Amino acid sequence: MEETIQSVARRVRRIEIHTRGLVDQLFGGEYRSVFRGRGMEFSEVRAYIEGDDPRLIDWNVTARTGQPHVKVFVEERELQVVIAVDLSGSLQFGSLSLTKADRVAEVAALLALAAVRNNDRVGLITFADDVVDYLPPEKGRSHALVLIRQLLLSSGREAPANVDPALSYLGRVLHRRSLLFLISDFMFDSSRNLLRAASRRHDLVGIHVYDPREINTPPLGLMRFRDPESGLERVVDTSAPAWRKAFMNRVAELQDIRENLCRENKFDLVSISTADDLVLPLRRFFKTRKKRRTH
Repeated sequence: MEETIQSVARRVRRIEIHTRGLVDQLFGGEYRSVFRGRGMEFSEVRAYIEGDDPRLIDWNVTARTGQPHVKVFVEERELQVVIAVDLSGSLQFGSLSLTKADRVAEVAALLALAAVRNNDRVGLITFADDVVDYLPPEKGRSHALVLIRQLLLSSGREAPANVDPALSYLGRVLHRRSLLFLISDFMFDSSRNLLRAASRRHDLVGIHVYDPREINTPPLGLMRFRDPESGLERVVDTSAPAWRKAFMNRVAELQDIRENLCRENKFDLVSISTADDLVLPLRRFFKTRKKRRTH
């Protein structure tokens, strides 16, 4: 166990070093302008001054003191960010140097460090077929590193994904609107009602992580495939026309499912490959979203 903890500590350090420059490169001022706080937050009650908006009068304090008082509001800039991470078995697949789980950890680390850089609170919930861990939102770099460490310690599940328990749990513990990142390969079951509720209550952004071989497997003849969730293995002929046609039909079907999921539940989705640059898809998304908000 000690070796495992030491190994995880080294991985946390490598991820932090790798993502440190990416935080500057990716966000700059865009993070704050794209993702905003809740707007106006109550600050205090003070005595009424001529010219104050009468709609802001606090009638309870006014009645108690016998003098008119108004509520004072200030613009709230602080965000509460929660990163929901899929740890299911399908994330263990990787045809290149990275598995999907590796890329998921990098994305989660990048978002967590960006949040604390902007003085936001950030929390983490991980799930497979049920909730694995929940760390409430807090501020600070040390807290972000704790999130990354916990994520790495909890990875490697063989269970299938079910996002509903995680969404249900967040519905009970999050008492204010949050920026909610859902990082997954989106091969999960969902009642959709919980996704729709999460999208309405929070600013929900989906991040779809995939391996390029999941959408384009070359014709390499006989290959052995193992299902990381069930452990079942089978040998298929990747050069056979019938198999290739069925494979491409399945790729198109999964894409339609993801697109319908986002459209029906009204949340944005960013796709990031294990083979591509980590920053570019997020930068494109941020710019598109920023432009959409200014129109």
